[in-house]
Order: sequence, then C-alpha cells, then structure tokens
Amino acid sequence: MRLLRGLFLAVAALALATASQAQDVRVGYWSTGASAAIGIVLQQGKFLEAEGLRPTWTTVNKLAEVNRALISKSIDIAVAGGTLPSLRLGAEHVPAKIILSNLIADANFVVPENSAIKSLADLKDKKIGSTPPGSTMHALVGAILDGNYGLKTSDYQQVPSGEAQLLTFMDRGDIDAAVIRTITLRTFAQKAKLRTLSTVPDEWKKLMKADSPPVLGVAVVDTGFAAKNPNIVVKYIVANIKATRWGAENPEKVADMLQHGLQMKESDARDFAATWKNTYFASFTDADMDSLLKMADVFKQGGDFPGTVTKDVFMPEFFQKAKAIVGK
Repeated sequence: MRLLRGLFLAVAALALATASQAQDVRVGYWSTGASAAIGIVLQQGKFLEAEGLRPTWTTVNKLAEVNRALISKSIDIAVAGGTLPSLRLGAEHVPAKIILSNLIADANFVVPENSAIKSLADLKDKKIGSTPPGSTMHALVGAILDGNYGLKTSDYQQVPSGEAQLLTFMDRGDIDAAVIRTITLRTFAQKAKLRTLSTVPDEWKKLMKADSPPVLGVAVVDTGFAAKNPNIVVKYIVANIKATRWGAENPEKVADMLQHGLQMKESDARDFAATWKNTYFASFTDADMDSLLKMADVFKQGGDFPGTVTKDVFMPEFFQKAKAIVGK
C-alpha cells in the first residue's frame, strides 16, 4: 500500500511539475470562416499543450477583430489573420510580424453548366460574383484577370455577396460567373449545375510563375512577445505544422471536431474535412514570402493600403527552426 501511495504521489508531483513548466501563450482566431476549422483542431486536439504550451484561447466574431486583438495586446498570436489586413499591418508599421502561411485561397471560377463562356478571357463585359472590395479574394480576382488575361477592372463588374446568394444570383441569371470555394462546390455543384473554368490557385501560380499558392490567411505574432519568447513562437509553429498534417490524415476525426465544435451538420463537416488539403497548409518558405509580397503589390495597386510592404514584415526564422524539429 505504501509503495502504491508513493508511486501515486510521484506521478502527481511529476504532473504538477510539468504543468508548472508549461509556457503561457494567448491565441486568437475567427470563430467562423476557414480559420475556425484549424483553430478548433488546434484547440480540441491539444496540439499546443503537446509542445509544452499553456494556451488561453480567444475567439472573435469578425475577421478584422483578430488583428485588433493583436494590436491591443489582448492576444499574442493570431492563428489566421486575413492576408490583406495582415499585410496592411506591415504597411502601417504596426509592431506585428507574419510567421506562417496557413490558409490557401481555395476557390474556383464557375459558370452555369450551359453558359457560352469557355475561359476567363470570355469574362470581358460580364458580371462576376465575388467577395466584397477590401477582401483578399476580391483583390486576387482582379490581379488574375489583369495579369493573365489583360482584363482591367473597367472591363467587368464584380458583384459582392455571400456564396449562397451568389449561387442564387447565377441561377437567376443576374451574374454570369462567380468565384466559389471548393467546399461549397462539393456541397452544391451538382444541384446548381455549374461548370469550372479554372481555379484561383492554378491561375495565381500561372501569374507568379512559381509553385506557391495564393494565401488567404497567415499567422501573426506580436513583435514584443516574439522578442521575449522566441521558443514559444517556435513551439506554436511546430504545433500548427503537426495539426495541419494530422487534419489531412484524419478526416473522420476532423469532421467530428467540426460537427461538435462548430455545430456543423454531419454531412457538411465530412465534406469540409474531405477538402482539408485544398485549404490548409503550414509553410513559410522563400516562395511563400515572394507570393505574399506579390499579393501586397497587387493590393497596393488596387488602393487597398498605402505604403510599401517589404520582407521586414516577415519573421521566417521561427518556421525554419520549427521545420528542423518536425522534419519533412
């Protein structure tokens, strides 16, 4: 009995010691949209805890509030701030740095099945459904049509709305084409009778002449926090890389987390999990940074923010150290 009691006390002491050694980090993410899924997986899968971190989680209802929380120092790391607003932080010299690319702009240019439009070059003088001005996807559409097909913003009209509404608009003939996410196509394409002209990732790679996808979301860290706690930032990225890989390898478990964590219908959660590889990655190579700088140039030309974004807005050393820990 004394032996068992001693063993129990030793185990309890080890657990308390381990907990006391855990490093605190405050992490925030948008509770809807694509960033919610990686946030839920990180949180429910205890990936940060597995790296010796003790996270305090904050969720916000609007994407813009993620970076606001970072600026106000309410959080230390934003899981996936929007690319455009995150690059704007750099242009405005806010003390925050991008440390990881993690969301792909996974969307498709689609038209009704019986449309006479055969390629993106045919979108001249057409109405194209997309996200609102100021959003990353809206800017990407303009850059792709201009850079790959010579279509200026005056050559077509972007109609902003949510995807469900855009599908309705297209069914009624109010718009000629739309930019729709793969997950939405998987769910509605057969019923909506749509035809895909091209994908945003393929068109962006053609524009960039490089195999780096267009980035919809990036992880951002408070510069002061990173300077004081570089090892925590590395551990966070290690956790993110592992969570991203795990999500790709375990769609059934991801679907269960989404169903319960985001109150998704079972069928929707399964569809979302099945397209994980299309949406999530964890990378910060030179090609990724070049792609982000190109996006920044596109956004600047579109009047989305003043100033110039340089590589000073990036802190790639944390990803490099994390990559060495997790391997290929």
